[in-house]
Amino acid sequence: MAEEDTADERVEELETLQSIYPELEINLEQPTRPSARINLQVSPIAPLQIIFEPESAIHRLSYLPPLLLDLILIENYPLQSPPEVKLTSSWIPKPTLQKLEKEASSQWEEYGGMQMIFAYISYLQEAAESSFGLSSLKLPISLKSAILDYNDQMKREKFDHETFDCGVCLEPKKGSACYQMQRCGHVFCKACLQDYYNNCIAEGDVNNVKCMAPDCGKTGNAAIDRQKKERLVSPKELLQIPLSFENVKRYAELKRKKKIEADPTIVFCPRSWCQGAMRTEKYPKIVDVSQMEEDSDDEVIAEPANDGAGQEEGQEEQPKKLTDKERDKDRLVVCEDCNLAFCKQCLASWHGDYYRCMPRQPKDLTEEDQASLNFILANTSPCPECTAPCQKSYGCNHMTCFQCKTHFCYLCGAWLEPGNPYKHFNEKRNKGCYQRLMDLATGDNGDGGVQFGGRRGAEQQAEFWEREALRIQMEELE
Repeated sequence: MAEEDTADERVEELETLQSIYPELEINLEQPTRPSARINLQVSPIAPLQIIFEPESAIHRLSYLPPLLLDLILIENYPLQSPPEVKLTSSWIPKPTLQKLEKEASSQWEEYGGMQMIFAYISYLQEAAESSFGLSSLKLPISLKSAILDYNDQMKREKFDHETFDCGVCLEPKKGSACYQMQRCGHVFCKACLQDYYNNCIAEGDVNNVKCMAPDCGKTGNAAIDRQKKERLVSPKELLQIPLSFENVKRYAELKRKKKIEADPTIVFCPRSWCQGAMRTEKYPKIVDVSQMEEDSDDEVIAEPANDGAGQEEGQEEQPKKLTDKERDKDRLVVCEDCNLAFCKQCLASWHGDYYRCMPRQPKDLTEEDQASLNFILANTSPCPECTAPCQKSYGCNHMTCFQCKTHFCYLCGAWLEPGNPYKHFNEKRNKGCYQRLMDLATGDNGDGGVQFGGRRGAEQQAEFWEREALRIQMEELE
């Protein structure tokens, strides 16, 4: 009868624990040895630093796979013996597990033969908050995927159950309808992010595919913030928001195209129907956008590395002398689109290493290139900072450069003070622009005969006098 009473007390203790921890699983197949199993969540207060060998990267994780606790309440528990305890984990070192298991006996002795399972579970939970005394950990690479995936999954589940105010529409939304930017942590609803990024990509405005928080990345120092380049969102992160694969691919290709066109070392295929860029390892063709992280030059332009191996301190590095053969070898390039092999200097089809050719002059433009250049000179106003051509479709003559965000006047091309850009149009000394803020309000095609200043005005004057000279010449012939 005493044994039955003891067994009932053990079952009662487990059932009481189950009311506190619903996830506790009780096994009564052996009435004299009731057992239980529970997974204890491990979410340290301070993220645990983990290195997956042989890699050297440090991962700071806030959620780790749970610790499995198996309990067996033997016949003499709790009066004469502690419970049998077994701890199982894929990542906690074995010595640490053994130390935690011994703590069950210590707790039983401290409680003097009383029920102590609840106290032991509480002890394990408190130990989990401090990562069981581990400040850092080295684990085999085989565990990397499972542990990192678990950390991401738990973060996502916690985020989904919280409520956030979208930084754009300012409406409270559940985390499941929101997205947290990976680099800065700002939260926006997915609908706002998708609308904004899809519009930017559709219009080719890839430089604005960034965090929409106005103060993101700002230091408060205007001079530093002006020089600092804003980071763009990576294609991989855009797919997680999610955006369609086609739009993300277009975004990645537009980014690559802008970098290629801005690089003076890149030459393009001489075939008028192709015009593809030369093959280069610097800008490899896009294969899989789902694996594309952010580019290092999205924020800062890295200085070229200086390999000073074997060079004494204070000794100037001597330029390497190239032979004619080595110099000529750099002339051969291949178009990445049509696979044409051509000369980088003269842009003719490849003529061999020993053929002497002259570099193509900038004035030696094709008829199509010259027509494009003439149109740009006559119909666009350049940014005074980066010279990017700009053509207005509607609005006032205070312009903001699409490329570098410089404020300038569309009529004369003058730089405008960002704090008070309209002062330029209210000063009488600016005769060409005084009270002309709303000229060409409907765009270049809506109001003819407007006189421009700066480079565009010079092109306008040259075109006028060319027509006049032709008119006078025709009159003389008649």
